[in-house]
Amino acid sequence: MLSAVMRSLFGSALLGAAAAACSDDPASPTTTSTLVVTPERLVLGSGMSRQLTATVVDQSGAPVPNPSVSFGSTDPSRASVTAGGLVSYVGAGPAEIRASSDGVLAAIPYSGLLSGHPMATTTRSARLPGDRRGNRPFGVAVDGEGRIFISQSDSGRVASAVYPDTGFTTENLGGTPTSIALIGGGTALVTPSGPDANDASVIELSSGHVVAEVPLDVPAFSAVTAPDSQTAYLGTNDGRVLVFDRATSGITASIGLGVEKSRANHLALNAAGTLLYASSFTTGTISEIDLASRSVARLFVVGGEPQGVAVSLDGSELYVADEAGLGHINIYDIVGNHIRASLASGATSGLGGPFGLALSPDGSKLYVGVINTEEPGLIQVIDPAGLRIERTINSCGQVPRRIAFGFSGGLAVIVDETGCANFVE
Repeated sequence: MLSAVMRSLFGSALLGAAAAACSDDPASPTTTSTLVVTPERLVLGSGMSRQLTATVVDQSGAPVPNPSVSFGSTDPSRASVTAGGLVSYVGAGPAEIRASSDGVLAAIPYSGLLSGHPMATTTRSARLPGDRRGNRPFGVAVDGEGRIFISQSDSGRVASAVYPDTGFTTENLGGTPTSIALIGGGTALVTPSGPDANDASVIELSSGHVVAEVPLDVPAFSAVTAPDSQTAYLGTNDGRVLVFDRATSGITASIGLGVEKSRANHLALNAAGTLLYASSFTTGTISEIDLASRSVARLFVVGGEPQGVAVSLDGSELYVADEAGLGHINIYDIVGNHIRASLASGATSGLGGPFGLALSPDGSKLYVGVINTEEPGLIQVIDPAGLRIERTINSCGQVPRRIAFGFSGGLAVIVDETGCANFVE
């Protein structure tokens, strides 16, 4: 008699096969082997690949030496797999990667994500390591390998995991990190961090280790990377934008926002990387900075408390999260210098409102995190062309903060300061 049992263990996909003699003799021999495949689930975006690892263990749990393992895909139009278990993205949609060894089988669910923007049909969440608030996660970035990096402002740590695994590990940087900007050479700039809360740190993505400390002499709570991945811009608490150079790991210039008592809490670049927009919630202004001349080209007095900001791919519209009152998401025509639409944020408490805002890589969706102190926070998915909120997703907590896209735009990650992160596929 043959039987098969499937279960999950420590992030691996298992399928064991037990063979027993068909006899009433209780002393009949029984042998069991189990095929363990890691990771237990695969999510890939366009151009991505991931290696599966397969191990066969016997009934006692000891590894079987030199097992012969074969791999196959149930849908090669969505996922391909080599004889050695390297899985590559082919197209969007679900499939299974199946492994077998001497009649022992394992099935690994696969999901190929659509490029450009999340389909928003699947939402997951995970708690971050730390105290009950996950050490207050705040900033987020996703690299080209599918690694997610989340800053934890209370502990001065950066948590990382390879999606869809959410078994985060952490590295201690110090400071109160709130922003992570990916730069070239497999590194990222994290700010404010380091021994002094007025510094920034360059970390190696593969290990999370600090490879350089960057003195700033002022807290910088926002950061964005130029298209060349060699330059990053940091928004400071004293109304400036600092220019960071990856080659020297130093600050090469300082640009004032042109308004007294301003704070550059959020930054956004136009598609060409020639204009930088810096919002200041303390002054109700958005500064448009010409990066060639390193000066303010235009100043938009938008009022309220502007936080997250993004610019359309063609550079004609500015998207702003206004946290004042119950909050609005405002869409400005920056060519004609007028407001096109103002969408109510959905917040139910005057202590909340929209904060983080990000435009999908294809420019078709806006994601906005809305703080709700008395109810779950909201993630608003907005169609900027149709000037409407397309979908509302409850956050895993009450205080959604920064937002990042990964997997060629197929995944959105929204961190929540109450200790968790949302993943929207």
